[in-house]
Amino acid sequence: MDKQVGFITLCSALAVISCQSDEGKKQPNFIIIYTDDQRYDALGANGNPVIITPEMDKQANQGINFTSANVIFSLCSPSRAALLTGRYGSANGCLELNSDIHPDEVTLAQYLRNDGYLTGLSGKWHLGAQRDLARQPHEAGFDFAVWFWGNGTYYGRTIFDEGETVNPEIHCDLYCARRSVDFLRDAAASGKPFFLFHNPQLPHMNGDLIWDARPETLARYTQEEIPVTPSRLDDLSGKPPYLKNVRNLIQARNYGYPEYSAIQSHTLEYYAVITEMDEFLGEIFHALDELGLRENTYIFFMSDNGWMLGEHGFTSKVLSYRPSVHVPFFITGPGVSYSENDQIVLNIDIAPTIMELAGIEIPPDVHGRSLVPILDGTQADWRDAFVYEGLGSYGGTKPGLTVYDRNFRYVVTYEDSSLSEVQFRELYDQIRDPYEMENLAGSARHQDIISEFEKLIENHIDQIISSH
Repeated sequence: MDKQVGFITLCSALAVISCQSDEGKKQPNFIIIYTDDQRYDALGANGNPVIITPEMDKQANQGINFTSANVIFSLCSPSRAALLTGRYGSANGCLELNSDIHPDEVTLAQYLRNDGYLTGLSGKWHLGAQRDLARQPHEAGFDFAVWFWGNGTYYGRTIFDEGETVNPEIHCDLYCARRSVDFLRDAAASGKPFFLFHNPQLPHMNGDLIWDARPETLARYTQEEIPVTPSRLDDLSGKPPYLKNVRNLIQARNYGYPEYSAIQSHTLEYYAVITEMDEFLGEIFHALDELGLRENTYIFFMSDNGWMLGEHGFTSKVLSYRPSVHVPFFITGPGVSYSENDQIVLNIDIAPTIMELAGIEIPPDVHGRSLVPILDGTQADWRDAFVYEGLGSYGGTKPGLTVYDRNFRYVVTYEDSSLSEVQFRELYDQIRDPYEMENLAGSARHQDIISEFEKLIENHIDQIISSH
């Protein structure tokens, strides 16, 4: 840990010198809003004409809206660890639900706190085992922390509020949104730069595995208008055989999938809790304007993973198919005007982006890339593909590595975590087959593409997985 502390101290000193040399310029503020289980199209600004999300839409239409944003592993704990470290789970240590990052990992909050930032976390916290809360927010670099563990009931939730335990009658996300506003007020009064990491539980289900929206919110939707995926009746013949027994399929059948009306009804409930989340987040957005913080504050809005609503008959996440991995992502802030950007961007890109904007040197072991060249319009080249690291075992999934580029998704499933024996291969044409129904892995005319993707997987195993 001494090496890391020394590195942070050096970065802090460099940032102070940089800030002093730029006379009169204040360091920017940062807010990350990391929603839970919100798929890419569960946002009006992303082309969904049915869902009601006016507050989020307004923000998305003020900044850069990334249309090809993805997570590197579609599961709560690993996704949050990846965002906070800018590193893959095989490197930071978090590959399973409730697992933790390695003790010597340095989080974005720690870098910023050591650079003079006020740091705050509000909402869901999901690193470390619940029984001992191994990695509490304060240890991860947050001075202000109002949080609840993992997932549970929306109302009457146990919340750890700055050293006190409370059980508010109001929705846990509303409570935490209002405490985030309190943090913003205190930060504005202090005059110091701040970093707020705000984590709604929504649209994750509650502890009873239902979306418990208010009746008046549900009444804003009609079931007949709810879309249903064309892939709901996929017989999985082109996919790994083990998927016929995976939790994604078993749980979906408990919900009544693949029946058309069951998926519609379920999706309506999913949309309704997102509408309620939108209302709660509006309090934070409005406070930014009321406090005069908008001009010098960047907002990074993203989800920790997507969610399947009947695609291939599945529910949930983890699997590397498009609805599970593709998430909403937009950035607003100083000098950022509205545009849509289709570059392949990842949740591990957020940490290095914020570090560069704050004047902190980006460590060489960070796997993500700073998005600053995209924000300022100087970007000349970008990644053509990325590797999705599905190495956990949640819900009975097999370990796998997936390569995604603009045209294809290549999924390799392994027998076990040694990654020494391939069980199954899948290749989907993302342009001609956006619902990922036709497996082209056995096609002779696609073998050159597969060979290129195999090289990317080999490089990932060699440079990232095996090096740790």
